[in-house]
Amino acid sequence: MEVVLATLTHPGRKRPKNEDWVVAERTETGGFLLVADGMGGHKTGDVAARVASETILAHVRDKTPSPQILLEAFEKANRTVYDLAQRPEYRGMGTTATALWLDLPYVLIAHVGDSRAYLLRKGKLLQLTEDHSWVAERMRQGLLTQEEARTHRWRNVITNALGSFPEARVDLLGLKAEPRDLFLLATDGLYSVLEDKTLQEVLKDLPPGEAAQRLVDLANEWGGPDNISLAIAQLPETLPSRSRPYALALETAQEPVRIKLGDPEEMPTQVLEPERKIRFSWRDLLLIGAWVVLLLYILLNQR
Repeated sequence: MEVVLATLTHPGRKRPKNEDWVVAERTETGGFLLVADGMGGHKTGDVAARVASETILAHVRDKTPSPQILLEAFEKANRTVYDLAQRPEYRGMGTTATALWLDLPYVLIAHVGDSRAYLLRKGKLLQLTEDHSWVAERMRQGLLTQEEARTHRWRNVITNALGSFPEARVDLLGLKAEPRDLFLLATDGLYSVLEDKTLQEVLKDLPPGEAAQRLVDLANEWGGPDNISLAIAQLPETLPSRSRPYALALETAQEPVRIKLGDPEEMPTQVLEPERKIRFSWRDLLLIGAWVVLLLYILLNQR
């Protein structure tokens, strides 16, 4: 029995163009899935997402899965998008990217930005990746609650993206899969509208293809404020046995394992925090006006 794959992307109800990109390909070891959410405006966001996705896919295709290959693919995509972004017509573009490489019974994940990877195991939904966003970082610091983050005015500000800087910060994760595990990759146009409980129930009750359509329909019913993209992989009832050098730490781990290759230097935040706008009330303006009049009066009377 093979892995069941499903993908779907939709522009949503508020955006004139779809700047997301989604990929799902079957491979000898299971499959490769990726979602990307471009940024930089309608002229460039879709270019960043497409170029990054195609670069990553071309690099991993026909190769034996490994964390090193996956990291190289993301680094190559970052350089390609960054070089394009130096052109005036592409200035400011970048993209999120979350990829899942099935090397059954193992799973490798690479992640940049605020798209997400989830695992549905035995009816319970677990978020595997951490968002690289302003509100997510404040939540991890205990400065914002989940409810506050959901409606915060800076909720769409990401702090890490492919193509923003010459070098990328890439999260690498690995885990050992279990039979019937289901994996979901999603852009924020889906999960920012639908709660985890809704994602869990739909994925649990419907086969992948129907679940993908139902989730997109629900996101649009709730306003569809952004592009909506997802990729699903449903594992079979029996998994192959395979030995990989990188997988020693995954055998006994109960949770996803963060994989570190070498000792990389700390990378800067890719997207800077928004500038705070200075606002004046009408009382402030009256006070400033009064001081100006007083100053002019004093200067004129000194002549």
